[in-house]
Amino acid sequence: MTADQTTRRIEEPSLSDSGRLRRFINSPNAVRLLSLLIVLTAWELYGRTNALFASYPTAVVEAAIRTMMDSVLPAFRATLLGFSVGFAIAAPLGILIGLVLARVRVIDIALTPFMMAIYSTPRITLIPLLVLWLGIDFKLRVVIVALSAIFPIIINVYAGVKAVEGDLLEVGRAFTATRRQELSTIVIPGSLPFVFTGLRIGLARALGGVVTAELTAAVVGIGRLILDSARFLRLDEMFVPLILLGLFSIALTALLGYIQRKAMPWHRAEGQ
Repeated sequence: MTADQTTRRIEEPSLSDSGRLRRFINSPNAVRLLSLLIVLTAWELYGRTNALFASYPTAVVEAAIRTMMDSVLPAFRATLLGFSVGFAIAAPLGILIGLVLARVRVIDIALTPFMMAIYSTPRITLIPLLVLWLGIDFKLRVVIVALSAIFPIIINVYAGVKAVEGDLLEVGRAFTATRRQELSTIVIPGSLPFVFTGLRIGLARALGGVVTAELTAAVVGIGRLILDSARFLRLDEMFVPLILLGLFSIALTALLGYIQRKAMPWHRAEGQ
C-alpha cells in the first residue's frame, strides 16, 4: 500500500463524519434542539430574576432530584392507573360506537342527539355529580377519563366510515362481498386514518380529564400534587410533574404514531 492510499484511508472517516455533521445541522432535529436550548436559556435568565413567579430550569432539576422518588412518582402512578383504565375502556368502545352509528341509520338517528348533548357539556360541570355518585377515589378518575376520550373517538370514527368512497363499496358488492367482508376489507381500512386521529385527540383529552379530576376532587395524583405545590408557591416543585406529564404525552403520541405506521403501511408509502 502506497503512502497516498494510506493517507486517503485515514482522511475518509473524517470526511464521512463531516458529512454527517452537515446533515444533522440541516435536519429538523437540529432546529428543535436549538429552539429548546434558546427557550431553556431564556427561561433560566428570566427565572433567576423572577424566581417567585417563574422558577428556572436548574431549580426545577434540583427539585426533581429532591422530590421525584418521594412524591412525584407515587402521584404519577396513581394518575397513570386511572388514565390507563379509562382510556382502555374509551378506545375500543368509542371505535365500536362510531362504527355502529355510521353503519346503522336507525341507531344514528336515535342516539346522536343524546351523545351530542353530553359531548357539548363541559366535563368539569359533571364532576360534582360524579363525586356524589362515585366518591373521590379511583372510579371518579376512570369515568372522567372515559368521558373525556370517548366522544372525539366516536366522532372521528363516524366521520371516517362516512368518508369511505361509495365506489369502493359498490365494487365490493359487485363481487358479492358479505357485510362482514365489506366491513373488514373496505370500511375499516379506509377509515383507519380517522380512527388514529380520534385516538390522538382522545389521548390528549383523557390526560387533561384525569388531571382536571385530580385538581377538582382528589386526594392523590399529579393534579393534586400540582395544586399543593402552587398553594405554597413551590414553583420549582410544581414544574416537575408538569414537565413529566408533557414528556409522558409526547411518548404516548410517538407510540401511537408508530402503531399507526405499522397498521397502515400503504398510507406511509403514499406519503413518501
